[in-house]
Amino acid sequence: MLLFLLCRTLYSRSLFLKLRSVSPFLNDPTKTRYRIIFCDIDGTLIDSGLRVSAGTKQKIQQLNSIGIPFILVSARMPSGVFPIQNTLGIKAPTICYSGALILDEHGGCIKSVGIEDEKAAEVDATIKKEWKSICCSVFSHDDWIVSDVRNPWVVREHHITLSEPTEGSLSDLIAAKRHIHKFLCMGDAGQITDIDNELNRKFPDLTVYRSKDTYLEIMNGAASKSGAVGYLCEDYGIPTELAVSFGDNYNDVDMLRATGVGFAMGNAPEGVKRQTQYVTLDNDNEGVLAGLNQLDFA
Repeated sequence: MLLFLLCRTLYSRSLFLKLRSVSPFLNDPTKTRYRIIFCDIDGTLIDSGLRVSAGTKQKIQQLNSIGIPFILVSARMPSGVFPIQNTLGIKAPTICYSGALILDEHGGCIKSVGIEDEKAAEVDATIKKEWKSICCSVFSHDDWIVSDVRNPWVVREHHITLSEPTEGSLSDLIAAKRHIHKFLCMGDAGQITDIDNELNRKFPDLTVYRSKDTYLEIMNGAASKSGAVGYLCEDYGIPTELAVSFGDNYNDVDMLRATGVGFAMGNAPEGVKRQTQYVTLDNDNEGVLAGLNQLDFA
């Protein structure tokens, strides 16, 4: 039994693999009582089967019962986030489109940052002219506009997020004076790299990043996960030093570095792990739960 307890203690401590100390406020994160949690969804909260584990759900509900907000932060549209929140059985604000849209616990808009219409039209024209085989869609609030709902990339994304696409065009949204929250390009990884390089060169004031090898997200440069985290922390009256975050990819790094403790998932790329404070288990082994269990909350 003694050997078992010793091994368990060593295993628990190993979850706190410290890679980079961002906040000098935290010499020992286990001695701080945290007050708010921000968590990415895909590759982080949900496993490869697109499920939240029972243990993770129970822990989140326990924290919610003592007044600790658990806020979902995602590149998804609202209809792709709300089902996950409903699964957790909690009410809290949500951060959609990686910070371009913040909603309150009832789904009302708190903050919206869109791409300017003229610039959005330029982005759309550039992609369609140079990369005709790429699936490029556009998002506004809870509308996902695609050119063909039968495109295999659209079908696959619908299966993951359960969000419903609608056939249409960017011009429809502009005519309706809607905020353009995000472009999503899906396709061959090599072509996605080329688009990434070209758009970053041509539109330096936009936020352009890969959320996976075959996905490229384009948003207003003022939109970021870290900015949305800071906005909600201020709204709650909670210092960001007392916030915890979890993420698995490059679009999460700014959020992970903005909070008192930021956990990269075990399945995150090495480049992400090198830029963050701590590494937890992967998303198929309850990495979020493992991280939460290392910390105190109040």
